[in-house]
Amino acid sequence: MKKQNKRLMKKRNLFAYTFVGHWALGLALFFIYPLVSSMIFSFNDVKIQPGKIVTKFVGFSYYKQLLLEDPNYLNDLRDSLGFMFYSFPIIIALSLILAVLLNQRFKGRTFFRAVFFLPVMLSGSVVLNLLNGNFITIPLFSKGESGMGIIDYQAILTNINIPAQIIPILTFLLSNTINLIWSCGVQTILFLAGLQSIPASYYEVSLIEGANKWDEFWQITVPSVRNIISLVLVYTMIELFANMKNKMVAKAYSRMIAQDFGESSAMLWFYFVIVLLVIGTIYVLYQRFCNKRWE
Repeated sequence: MKKQNKRLMKKRNLFAYTFVGHWALGLALFFIYPLVSSMIFSFNDVKIQPGKIVTKFVGFSYYKQLLLEDPNYLNDLRDSLGFMFYSFPIIIALSLILAVLLNQRFKGRTFFRAVFFLPVMLSGSVVLNLLNGNFITIPLFSKGESGMGIIDYQAILTNINIPAQIIPILTFLLSNTINLIWSCGVQTILFLAGLQSIPASYYEVSLIEGANKWDEFWQITVPSVRNIISLVLVYTMIELFANMKNKMVAKAYSRMIAQDFGESSAMLWFYFVIVLLVIGTIYVLYQRFCNKRWE
């Protein structure tokens, strides 16, 4: 009997190592190796020659050039961080609100859940790339300067006598509304999964105690999904920082296409350090001031 148990454990361990081995091999070849290579490239002048890559050590010259000589790098870094800090709280709040609404019982709930998850399936699909013609690239709203767009909301705001000082702010918010809603798919699904794990007895007790919906949200719903919020915080920040619409990522990609591998690697590594500091700071603050309070 003991021998059979040992054989069974060996088989289970073999299966486990087999599945983990594929993942470890993929991690080493497609993540760790390119990551280390990009770090090395950031300190070298890289030239692509037939059959080989030639590197010449230049030290911190690319970093000095970016920080001290490039007039646009720090501005692009500021804009990238500003884009994250603007979009991040809106996406978190919208995702949680949408998840709470989609968790209610109403007719067509399954359909609306599928609609809100549709952007996740379409965002990287081949079909969307093939259909990425002039019609799809025309924005829904127009800012008025370019004349592009289906709805010229700047003219609408002017015609309804909105103060001129507020119009640029409303213009900026409306022009990014669709993109922000489009970015809420995965977060909404994660929050929805967390909401469905909350026992219904919690809400029944709160109803007996006379709590209103606002009290239920802050005293039951939010504390119960605090770990999901931690996951969503990290996921959303990484997604925003790595988005191709981010100026830093787009600029580094264009330099890489131009085969400036050393400079593009230096740009991304400095940006990567800043991103780690921002993500770590926000995560630690959340764990200290929010998560512990809700335990």
